[in-house]
Amino acid sequence: MKFTATALFAAATAIVVSADTWKITNIDSGTRSNLCALQISTCQNNCGGPDQAPMAFCNTTTLGWGCGCLKKTPDFDTWNWPVPAADCKGSNEACVANCNVESGDRSACFVKCQDTHKCNTDDAPVSYTETDDVNTVPKYVGPAVSYNGDKLGDLNDGNDRSKLVASTDNSSSTDDSSEASDSSSKKSSNSNDEDKDSKSSDAASVFKTAGLGLAASIAAAIVF
Repeated sequence: MKFTATALFAAATAIVVSADTWKITNIDSGTRSNLCALQISTCQNNCGGPDQAPMAFCNTTTLGWGCGCLKKTPDFDTWNWPVPAADCKGSNEACVANCNVESGDRSACFVKCQDTHKCNTDDAPVSYTETDDVNTVPKYVGPAVSYNGDKLGDLNDGNDRSKLVASTDNSSSTDDSSEASDSSSKKSSNSNDEDKDSKSSDAASVFKTAGLGLAASIAAAIVF
């Protein structure tokens, strides 16, 4: 059985936002169960069958999910998996609901919701629901970025991401790069010292077995 992006999106439409602050566990238990069943079957289908998907799981309480195949890497676009698609849809509905209660230009607010919630595409906001195992609770809320790496700004779904967005700026990656560079330099320096020690030892051995003048020349050539 083959699932299309359209079918998966349609299957995730039975979501009712129960609050203006979105969290995927807001949806009712019946919908969560159906969503998890679809998530697992989609993984199994992508892997080639249930026996080929040992890491197909979905927690009906937390909606943490994962997919791992026996003989391949799952090649289904992340934004099309049932749980992430439903997460995007719910966030968009919360965004629209908040537009209706906020002051200001509602039309512009609605357009912004559409621009930041291009669900079932690589422009959709990243869903932080994927986990390593069925018992791990997802992060749920993370930086507002799309799957293609673009920053999306405020998703207007009631979740405060200001600090999370700030933590993804270039200064963090620059610090990480500097640390990696320093570590690499130290390793390179240590490696050079070890090479010199080894070469000096070889030179000393030659020095003992050859004439003084010849050994000194060989040692100088090897070290420098």
